[in-house]
Amino acid sequence: MVFLLLAMEGFFSGHAFADGFVDRLVKFDGKLLKGKLDEDDNLEFLGQGKWEAPVKLRFSLFVRTNFELVPYIETETRGILGEYTITFTVVPKTRRASYQNLRFKILSSTGSELVSSGVAAPNGSGWVIGIATDEKPFDILVSYTKERGRELTPVPAEGSDPS
Repeated sequence: MVFLLLAMEGFFSGHAFADGFVDRLVKFDGKLLKGKLDEDDNLEFLGQGKWEAPVKLRFSLFVRTNFELVPYIETETRGILGEYTITFTVVPKTRRASYQNLRFKILSSTGSELVSSGVAAPNGSGWVIGIATDEKPFDILVSYTKERGRELTPVPAEGSDPS
């Protein structure tokens, strides 16, 4: 009976670990990292951006429930999208999940919210997401909502008819 209670407690308290993000190692600008859960159950990856400053990328539980993260996160400075860019790829786990369900909150190191622009480009069965700001981002929270929005500009797949 004690074993059964312990097993049930582990199952219900470990729901965030069953999402496929937590156990996966991610290459953040070439450096292998393992994410960790913060106090709000967001999974965070802390890396050193190409702009020589730390940057934290956090994924909410609902993002991890509806998407799988491809294990590469890249940063770039003075790129096509903007001064400071972070790129990652997600693959939906459910039919209803789309890049249009993702929301982004980007903070500077002082805690002020930054204006951003972003794109979503098809990549196999998922999307490459690129988020750019004109100021150095420090904390990027990726969350999920059931309502579809237009925070990201879709980029057509190569070879598709743009009309």
